[in-house]
Amino acid sequence: MLFRYKGKLHEIRRADGPERIEREWWLDGGEHRDYYSVEDKEGRRYWLFRSGHYSGEQSQWFIHGFFA
Repeated sequence: MLFRYKGKLHEIRRADGPERIEREWWLDGGEHRDYYSVEDKEGRRYWLFRSGHYSGEQSQWFIHGFFA
């Protein structure tokens, strides 16, 4: 698995997840998020999430944060 951040390609060595976060359906509709903790080949760790279902056309990946 690979992801690109700031123009650099990162090879994922380890991953944990998903942890699904749903919106309050009774307040606001919308897509859920699946969060993953990943480590690249150089040992850097990232917190990624995917918005929407895999089968949906609106599914996108984002970086939510970094781990020290």
